[in-house]
Amino acid sequence: MSLSVPAIPILRYSTEDLPPDARYDGWLRRDWPRAERVYRTVPTEPFNVLMESASLGQTLFVRTEITAMTWERRLQDIRASDFHPVIVNMMVRGAAQGDMDGRPFFEPEGSYHFHDLARPSLHGSTASLTYSLIVPRDLATTWFAPIDRLHGLVVAGEAASAVMELARNFWRMLPELTTQGAARFERSFLELLAVGVEAAAPAAPVRVTSEDTLRAAAIAAIDQNMGLGRASASELCRVLDVPPDRLTAAFRADGGVQTYILARRLDEACGALIGLKLKEPIGNIAHRLGFSDAAHLSRAFRQRFGMSPRVYRQLHGIGGAED
Repeated sequence: MSLSVPAIPILRYSTEDLPPDARYDGWLRRDWPRAERVYRTVPTEPFNVLMESASLGQTLFVRTEITAMTWERRLQDIRASDFHPVIVNMMVRGAAQGDMDGRPFFEPEGSYHFHDLARPSLHGSTASLTYSLIVPRDLATTWFAPIDRLHGLVVAGEAASAVMELARNFWRMLPELTTQGAARFERSFLELLAVGVEAAAPAAPVRVTSEDTLRAAAIAAIDQNMGLGRASASELCRVLDVPPDRLTAAFRADGGVQTYILARRLDEACGALIGLKLKEPIGNIAHRLGFSDAAHLSRAFRQRFGMSPRVYRQLHGIGGAED
């Protein structure tokens, strides 16, 4: 006997059925998704909105079609509120521009930006279609620290395209997703957003130690040999002419050099699984990255990501590749 898995609830709010002159006031008085107002808003054209949301687990995904507005969040609004997540806003259609606590920003179509609700902001948006991910503050700190660099950070280019495509796939698959499937999408979102932050955020000056220098040299050697299946601790010691204890010390924060190498192999595997060679067999990817076979890669992949390489491909809208 098979048990049916309940669909993920999709909450919907629209002003379409209200008289045009009552739509904005109706939206202001809504109690969904929160009773309190998050922004001070002023419509710049006749108002209308459609909002739909679904939970991925710890985060909330929201699809919004809304007319042009100005949006402001002041310090007194922040102090009076207990709602301080980090919002990732993905601009599918339209644009937004303004100031995020002294940081000018412009978000064109096809990009996304981070909005920290614990900091003031003032911006305007055209009529738009957006996807948003509302990330609890502690989760944002875990994935994107230091989060003081996020407010107003705009990510564009390939890093943005990857996130936008994932959002489209999620919304398309949502009616059939289980809570477990949604949680897997959540992790994929956080992984890709973290990559985007590192690509777009300005680097902070740091004090460089001898261990930092050795770690950087080791990482370069690991990356150079990754596709040849030769990335190993013993090979690094030989190439860099350092004893194992020094190499271990350089990667202590990563859980050791072997742990770092495995993580890098799995990161490379993620890229290969959804990269340009979409039909590359998983066994080929495994051997190229230093795994003994496809089963070895699948076990390590499942342990880290909670899914098989095949499912990871399916979540990114890729099917039909050989194992």
